[in-house]
Amino acid sequence: MVEDERKDIESKVSKHIHNLKWLKIVGVGSVGSGKTSLIKYFCENKFSPGYQPTVGVDYGFKIETVDDKEVRIHLWDLSGDDDYYDTRIELYGKTDGAFITYDVTSTNSFDSVNFWYNEINRICNPKPVVLLCACKVDQANKRVISKEKGEEWAKQHRMGYFEVSAATGENVFHMYNSLFLTIMKRQLKVA
Repeated sequence: MVEDERKDIESKVSKHIHNLKWLKIVGVGSVGSGKTSLIKYFCENKFSPGYQPTVGVDYGFKIETVDDKEVRIHLWDLSGDDDYYDTRIELYGKTDGAFITYDVTSTNSFDSVNFWYNEINRICNPKPVVLLCACKVDQANKRVISKEKGEEWAKQHRMGYFEVSAATGENVFHMYNSLFLTIMKRQLKVA
């Protein structure tokens, strides 16, 4: 009797674990571009105005319902500092999706987008779903990179484009949900 109950429990646990969906997402971009703020806003629904650069890597976790499925989202905030290149390389493995951030108030930040795109494509195999995120759009009076310029870059590289602000929450959840749905649709095609 006890043995039958144990087998029944093991079977249920095994089925549950098999049905769990996990997604690994990495955020990349130049130092100060908004990666950490996007992840914190999504995971904790808060924005911290003071800038603290990521030392190596940071991590966020959230359970979301995507397309009527419970999904465990693992968000890796990879430092944009060159000193952490080796750390980034190690953490790109088995990435399902990535978002490249740039700060709309910084030309240098936008100029680094090619670097991040190339790093992802060189290291990740298979290639993850990638989105381009124009961050800090709430700072319209300081903006130096136009929406059109960002959209054109994303179009040329066949990826989604989102204008986001962790300070106001603008489009943050929309961006993430789009990324998650695109990943899951791709995975269904492969299966």
